[in-house]
Amino acid sequence: MFASEQPFPRFTDVAVETGLTHLGLAGGLVAEDFDGDGLLDMLTSDSSGGGLLRLYRADGEGGYDEVSEAAGLAGLYGGLNLVSGDYDDDGDVDVYVLRGAWLRADGRHQNSLLRNDGGTFVDVTYAAGLGEHPWPTQTAAFADYDLDGDLDLFVGNESEPAQPAPSQLFRNEGDGTFVDVAAAAGVTNDAYAKAVSWGDMDNDGDPDLYVSNMGAPNRLYRNEGDGTFLEVAERAGVTAPVSGFPCWFFDFNNDGNLDLFAASYGGQERPPSLADVAGHYLGLQHKGEPMRLYQGDGTGGFTDVGDDLGFDLYTLPMGSNFGDADGDGFLDLYLGTGYPFYEGLMPNVLLRNCGGREFVDVTFSSGLGHLQKGHGIAFADLDGDGDQDVAARMGGAYPDDAYRCALFRNPGNGNRWLAIRLIGEASNHFGVGTRLRIDVVEDETTRTIHRTVTTGGSFGCNPMQLHVGVGQAERIERREVWWPASDLRLVYEDVAPDQVVEICEGAEQLTVVPHRRTPLGDE
Repeated sequence: MFASEQPFPRFTDVAVETGLTHLGLAGGLVAEDFDGDGLLDMLTSDSSGGGLLRLYRADGEGGYDEVSEAAGLAGLYGGLNLVSGDYDDDGDVDVYVLRGAWLRADGRHQNSLLRNDGGTFVDVTYAAGLGEHPWPTQTAAFADYDLDGDLDLFVGNESEPAQPAPSQLFRNEGDGTFVDVAAAAGVTNDAYAKAVSWGDMDNDGDPDLYVSNMGAPNRLYRNEGDGTFLEVAERAGVTAPVSGFPCWFFDFNNDGNLDLFAASYGGQERPPSLADVAGHYLGLQHKGEPMRLYQGDGTGGFTDVGDDLGFDLYTLPMGSNFGDADGDGFLDLYLGTGYPFYEGLMPNVLLRNCGGREFVDVTFSSGLGHLQKGHGIAFADLDGDGDQDVAARMGGAYPDDAYRCALFRNPGNGNRWLAIRLIGEASNHFGVGTRLRIDVVEDETTRTIHRTVTTGGSFGCNPMQLHVGVGQAERIERREVWWPASDLRLVYEDVAPDQVVEICEGAEQLTVVPHRRTPLGDE
């Protein structure tokens, strides 16, 4: 019953040998080059009251050194999730820490905005205007919703009748401060938000917003381009699942239109249940609500194609993210599973995207069926060898359910790749929201890969540098970059694979950037 439907390269957990041995509870994870040395570091959080933020700096020799105190993180506790974004546009990736989720009236813990100053962090929450109204939350996302060249921040709060907690849309004023404009924009949500994601569903250039709610319909806010949003979820047919949790926009079939993933966390009439997960594996009827995969048509319409493409799974995902685990150019999914009670242990799940035609469960052949509770997850090429590894913050909600991180080294499969570093001018520094079309020639046939610059899913952050698998491409024939803030479209032809390139907004030529190949563990 646990056999994978296909063979898959087997990943190896090298967390212990790289120095990721600290035990902690549920939390977030960001994989990013925080100090600008060309190596990807990792920042993790721990939702327990005494759990510190921990920064692990890559040492370039196969391991990580914990440098939390030197990085200014001493005294910063808690946080079920972390989101990353360069809010001050200085080229350093900053971090927002989310606190208080699930705790209801006891969850009014202050979130923190941490400004990155070249590898050290400063808490600027109050100076940035983010210190008022600390509501319980675990989800937020950065995007330039008004296309003025800087990143704004949406925070999805857990609102209930007994404790109203409207969600917040913080508009970036461009001077290091934010103003909450959620009410005027029409995006207060006023429900128990568990995940949020930005994405341009109608290809008009500005990002729209999806909010996954628990116990209430999910909401889809169409960006009207004038500072306001129109809620269109019912019209678009994307209100399910009722027990919503992780969600994200991505293009699963490379047709150039953003699709929408929306996971469930229970059933319509019952909380998360291990019995329902077991029933799924045994082929028995159960009451768990399936995940949803909505295919976008590029004009704001969606069709639920999940059942036809292999999404009739009941997996109880919490932390999860997407990336290209096999480098074939199609985005795969890794789902961190479980629920807070001790017995809520079930395999984490890897779903392989087979050419956009179906998703196949390759959990056990890949070695990624970890049984601990999965939270913040990132896909990242941590050793610079051209394939994406997977990092995961593991651990439950209670003190006896602590666990260390997992770090799964990708063994590779011979596919080729391209890493893309964008530098915005009129746009935000890292080009978040920028759209790319990549035409590759493989076996004398041209196919197209579409990507949007984001940090991935709603619980865990991939690096800002975009990593694209291109299969067995002999060459990259053409690449088009669309910068929505400036509405600038530039084309670059005959780009060689297996390298890192940098593109500055408005530049007619791209630059090849030297990259470092380093071991990961005892590789």
